[in-house]
Amino acid sequence: MMSAAKMRPIRETISLVDALRIVEGATPPLKRTEHVPLHEAGERILACTMNSDTHVPPFNRAAMDGYAVIAEDTFGASRQRPRKLE
Repeated sequence: MMSAAKMRPIRETISLVDALRIVEGATPPLKRTEHVPLHEAGERILACTMNSDTHVPPFNRAAMDGYAVIAEDTFGASRQRPRKLE
């Protein structure tokens, strides 16, 4: 785990629209599509939306337990200088 001293807080964010514009500008448009068997699909980009009929894992599971907080409310917090969240 990274120590608090090495982590820099996120002070500014951009909108989803701006982020998508940046990603789309950095990736070339698809020039062609092809149908290939799944075992040959590595290193390719999916050209359409695909949904699975099977849930994986087959039960509800969170990656980790905890609380969601506003990051800015935690700036400067440490074991020695805890911040009270409301």
